[in-house]
Amino acid sequence: MATLNEIAFNIKNIVEGGVGSDDSNLSTRQIKHLINVKRGELLLKYTDNGRKTSESCYQLDILTPEASGVVYKPFLGFNNNRAIRSIVFKDGDAIDDSIEILPIVQDHDRMFVKHSRFIRSVTRKYATLSNGKIFIFEDDSLVSGGTIEFKAIFSDPTSVSSYVDDDTTEYPMPDELLSVLTQEIIGKEVALLYNLSANTPNNQTDEKTISKNVQR
Repeated sequence: MATLNEIAFNIKNIVEGGVGSDDSNLSTRQIKHLINVKRGELLLKYTDNGRKTSESCYQLDILTPEASGVVYKPFLGFNNNRAIRSIVFKDGDAIDDSIEILPIVQDHDRMFVKHSRFIRSVTRKYATLSNGKIFIFEDDSLVSGGTIEFKAIFSDPTSVSSYVDDDTTEYPMPDELLSVLTQEIIGKEVALLYNLSANTPNNQTDEKTISKNVQR
């Protein structure tokens, strides 16, 4: 697997023919944004064709439950929340603390869950997602304290707590899709962006024009 910087620099070098400069029309920041966007599109197509999501796509975000709910990082909007692998609750931060894999319940189904003997026999706690927040319930009470391990395919991989930096963290995408992602970006988004920005003047072009005029 590759890091985000490795993918971005590879695309930049291909587009610029291996000749880069400080005055380039194409920024690495723009390419990284396109990588995140195209990743989401490819994974949606990949899973819509009936394939299961690869484990390499998932990341872990560590959150602390609050009575008012805790804001979660946006995840890819796949149908039936299939971008979510699991929500795990831990009593504390110690290794030997008890953990519970929580069922995810729609907010409007809470009354059903409350009276469901099947779900209550598995766990007394469950999670709901509402208005961009995760709420942890135990019976009718909201849980605060402890730790939530939220495992999902996030829209922006760099925003997740387990992401270190663009140089060392492996980019969450299957190896077999990296070449497809690179080709898609080079063939469409980056090529268009590069051609448009190339039509605008930059310092390097101005310097060449001035040099020719001086020689004359």
